[in-house]
Amino acid sequence: MQRYLSLLLFVGLIWGQCDFNSDGQLDSLDIADEVDCILVNCFDGSQCDFNNDGDINIFDICATVDCVIDDCWNNDLFTLHSSINFKNIPGGSMTMGESESSYQGPPGGYDAYLHEVTLNSFQMSETEITNEQYVHFLNGAFLSGLLEVQIETNPGPNMGDLLVFGSEEAPEEYRGMALYNLSGTRVMKDHDNADGDDDSFTGVIEPENPLNIAYIGYDELNVTNEWFYVKNPADSEEFNWLELTNYYNYSDQSHQFDISVLFNDYNEWEELEDFPNNLPTLLEVSHWPATFIKWYGAKAFTLFYDVKLPTEAQWEFAARGSVGFIYSTADGNVYGDGTSAIWNFLGENPSRGHVLDAKINEPNPYGLYNMAGNVWEWIEDWYNSDYYNESANAIDPVNTVDSGLKVRRGGSWNYHQATLKASARAKDEQFKGNDHFGFRIAQ
Repeated sequence: MQRYLSLLLFVGLIWGQCDFNSDGQLDSLDIADEVDCILVNCFDGSQCDFNNDGDINIFDICATVDCVIDDCWNNDLFTLHSSINFKNIPGGSMTMGESESSYQGPPGGYDAYLHEVTLNSFQMSETEITNEQYVHFLNGAFLSGLLEVQIETNPGPNMGDLLVFGSEEAPEEYRGMALYNLSGTRVMKDHDNADGDDDSFTGVIEPENPLNIAYIGYDELNVTNEWFYVKNPADSEEFNWLELTNYYNYSDQSHQFDISVLFNDYNEWEELEDFPNNLPTLLEVSHWPATFIKWYGAKAFTLFYDVKLPTEAQWEFAARGSVGFIYSTADGNVYGDGTSAIWNFLGENPSRGHVLDAKINEPNPYGLYNMAGNVWEWIEDWYNSDYYNESANAIDPVNTVDSGLKVRRGGSWNYHQATLKASARAKDEQFKGNDHFGFRIAQ
């Protein structure tokens, strides 16, 4: 029945106007508009009458819901998902960075030297790339023979996990490299360093929220070009939350578990109470930012669709919102109740939160959501602590010199306020990417 509804809806989209708010995507807002239309009898013969009965009713609403879940609004895997909207960022000059006296990062880590740069106009996606949008890419690239799925056998934090890799036919930028961790689960560390050895991977673990997990699944037997899909949190075949909340503490040897005692924190999370009623829905996690994205996974997305990752200068220019915001929020301010950005405003160690909808909170003056918080966003530039001193007065600067580290910007759901600054810089190896790493795109 679901496939029948999807086919019917696809035909309807050719002649009907289901996108009630004309934002280029089909989502819960359009469903709400359909309900409102029924209540006030606004039907004019054009909106989403899929069964062609001269009215919109519960059948048509169900068909719209099915399309949102089944992602039938845009079936062309070789073009960007239709829900991706770009915002125009006008060119101009800015003073990039911040004074050392304003720096709030780790001691001795000041690297945001003040300097002038000029940017030509560009566009940036209004949100971080979501799970449904990344699934769309994975299926297109897999269909094109550019990806393969394998168990990681090399030693490291992803050993034994199911990863998406660039195939031998992939562009050299990510050929043979891991893009995404299909087995990704919450970060488990000795967050409070109670044993005093400054090693997060020895001693007693303070678990993160179990909802910090990879929501993209893989079905190698699929024959409808939908090998990758967004998993339903309430589906017990996809998520055994009782088992997923089992864990061992570390021993006194780094990265070695003490398997003598098995712990479980299932009952400590309100999201797992009254199962499955407190869990996020499939529709909700579809619109969460894709996490467990390695830099290679972000780069592969841009190459497939001929777009770009933002440069460090572009990102900061857009984050300042045309008026020189200190923080990358909607109005340049940070509020202590979490309404300005999705960050660890309670100062928990670890944070008990997780990512939320890519469009939560208000957009900044350029129409961009969540430049501060939610997930760290991978950047095109290689990181160099002295690059700002080398790029003063440059036009459209981007550091192309391989340093072994890529820039990430914006902070995330589990980081502190200083990372929400428009000027705050961070870096990591390209092969990193856990439950708070994502990206947005530019062109």
